[in-house]
Amino acid sequence: MELTGLQKLTQNQLINIILRKDDLEKQLSAEVKKLHKANRQLTELIEEMDNLKNQ
Repeated sequence: MELTGLQKLTQNQLINIILRKDDLEKQLSAEVKKLHKANRQLTELIEEMDNLKNQ
């Protein structure tokens, strides 16, 4: 079955949307990892500060 121009355009748009979605998911995943790491570091600093105050 031969696709019409509009069907081809729609398929190309869908492929681009899917590729862009995958790219954004990877970027968001990397940002979440950075935020988790920063959160751990802040939690450790707060615990250290609390320990120093209680000495």
